[in-house]
Order: sequence, then structure tokens, then C-alpha cells
Amino acid sequence: MGDGAVKQGFLYLQQQQTFGKKWRRFGASLYGGSDCALARLELQEGPEKPRRCEAARKVIRLSDCLRVAEAGGEASSPRDTSAFFLETKERLYLLAAPAAERGDWVQAICLLAFPSAPTRNLL
Repeated sequence: MGDGAVKQGFLYLQQQQTFGKKWRRFGASLYGGSDCALARLELQEGPEKPRRCEAARKVIRLSDCLRVAEAGGEASSPRDTSAFFLETKERLYLLAAPAAERGDWVQAICLLAFPSAPTRNLL
């Protein structure tokens, strides 16, 4: 795969705040691996809310991915979205995609994170 993104769109990431949890919207780009780059999910914070104390870009290496699964009723996600878990060796991410796109995001992430796994219906 080349340098281009396999999938792009918007995802929400649930983050721990001082007084509870909050969903933040990120521009998301999913990249496949190549000879020169790792397969990864990049979350870029929008220019409308730059934060000095936090990185404006988060990179999740898919080679560290242990599990991707739908969150079901366990998580209250933003309106018109559907949540899913992305678990790595170091952290459990709770992400949400527009409800109509969640299956596409989960499938695309699984195909890149687990390339040798047999293809099957992931949801």
C-alpha cells in the first residue's frame, strides 16, 4: 500500500477529564503498512480547538492492536454515532463513528491490524 490513506473521515474519542469523561471529535486517517511505514490510525485534532498541553495528533500503531470490537450498549456515544473499542498493548480506546460508517471502520482496522486472520463478518 502506498502513502495514501485507506480510509478517512471523522471519529470521536472518549477522553478522561478532571470531572468525568468527554467525547472529542478528530479527523481520522487509516494507513496501511508498507516497506517504509507502519499500519496506523492517525487522529488529528481540528484547527478550531488547538490545545497547547496535548498533542494535536494521536497515532495508534495497528501492530500493537489486540482487539477491535463493537461497544454495544456499554458506552453512551455522541448523537447519531456508534461506539467501538480498539485495544492495544498499552491502552483501551473507546471510539465512535457515524452509525452508518462504524462497520466500515471496524472492518478496515481489523484488515490492517490482523492481516493473516481469516476474513469473516466482523460485526
